[in-house]
Amino acid sequence: MSWENELNDRKKTILKSIIDVYIQSAQPVGSRTIARRHDLGLGSATIRNEMADLEELGYITQPHTSAGRVPSDKGYRFYVDHLMQAHQLANEEIMRLKQAMEDSAEELNQLFKRVCSIVSSFTGYPTIVMSPQLSEALIKSVQVVEIDEKHLLVVLVVEGGIVRNRLVRHDETLKEENIVKLTNVLNSMISGMKLGSVLMPMALEVMTVTGLTEALIVQILDAVKECIRSVESTDVYLDGITNLLNYPEFSDLIKAREVLELLNEEDVINSLAKSAMRRPSLEVRIGSENEIGPMKELSVVTTVYGHKGRSTGAIGIIGPTRMTYSKVVSSILYMKDLINREILKILNERE
Repeated sequence: MSWENELNDRKKTILKSIIDVYIQSAQPVGSRTIARRHDLGLGSATIRNEMADLEELGYITQPHTSAGRVPSDKGYRFYVDHLMQAHQLANEEIMRLKQAMEDSAEELNQLFKRVCSIVSSFTGYPTIVMSPQLSEALIKSVQVVEIDEKHLLVVLVVEGGIVRNRLVRHDETLKEENIVKLTNVLNSMISGMKLGSVLMPMALEVMTVTGLTEALIVQILDAVKECIRSVESTDVYLDGITNLLNYPEFSDLIKAREVLELLNEEDVINSLAKSAMRRPSLEVRIGSENEIGPMKELSVVTTVYGHKGRSTGAIGIIGPTRMTYSKVVSSILYMKDLINREILKILNERE
């Protein structure tokens, strides 16, 4: 029997009421509270019997120190999959998010830092944002610029206004025409190619056209490779870790320290972001569904954003299992759409 068929309509209604109240109050929920707050047309005794069944089935549990009940991970899972009502963002909430995005910088990576801060502030939960994986991005141009007699600057420009540069020191006497030829040959060979499929020219090929020494050309090609690697590397931003301290679940200092230390581990955050990239849509992982020990106290909601139908980055929200799932899901999906539009706007402005 599937979970969905395990509960009749009355049990589903009572379970939803318990979870809604608990998410709001953080206090164990009793039958009287359900009868008083929700017009179910049921007496406390009937509700109490149904709650006993829900507990036996594993959807709610009883803390040792309380007569009330709290949702289990199984209960939250059923709630998210079958009972949760969509949260409609209010106009003022939408305007707040839009305005914050409009204040963002035009450089893509600065945009994602800003998004991380926006979502964390808006939801009240720690937020992670993984910057785009840009192996599919096109190289717009390569420039070699003479800074002085001893230094050249290699500048790589990628679609989206992304610019990387590397300084090359040399001891050769160069003519301007050699530098122009070098820029032209590099552009003819790699401009318009995807970052992830660039085949760098051999030094001998470039020597033949430019008349430059092999040693200098190797330096230049290495600088271009470093620029490409820099663009391809992804950054993962994290904001709002200490927001968790606002929730009673983390009033215990030992538990709070364990979770905060975990979320400060770069490998853990990178793993969460990369895991999201392997799934093309929204994912909600609740409590024990997370593999890492202290993460079993948390829920993680993730989705991916992209451009031209490609998933290029991820956004995630981390909170206690008692998180406001409906608001978090609505917020993360709305921010995904805003990010997609902002990426498109930035890319179009750079065309």
